[in-house]
Amino acid sequence: MDFLNIGSGEFVFLILLAILLVGPKRAVEWVQQFSRFAARIRQEWLAVQRDVLKEVQALSQETASALQPALQEAAQSVQTFQEAQREIASLQKQIVTEGLPLPDVLEPTDDFAG
Repeated sequence: MDFLNIGSGEFVFLILLAILLVGPKRAVEWVQQFSRFAARIRQEWLAVQRDVLKEVQALSQETASALQPALQEAAQSVQTFQEAQREIASLQKQIVTEGLPLPDVLEPTDDFAG
């Protein structure tokens, strides 16, 4: 353990020195007070963690609900594209099997001529 550049041996020495300086009764009281303080700090830290976790979950749900319409629209677009792709494939088969002429739609127009 290396806390504040104090090794474990030095830490034990400081604790023993504190017990000798303040006496065993006051040392016990200090340890109890420190334990209560540490427990309170731990409770507060856990409360902060819970609050942060709740906020992150709320933001995650909010983001998911905001993205849901866009995802549904994208799925519909993909479905429409696949239907158009199938229709084009069936028209190509029909053109090949029946020997139909290509439609006039493919001829260039002067709509964009300047």
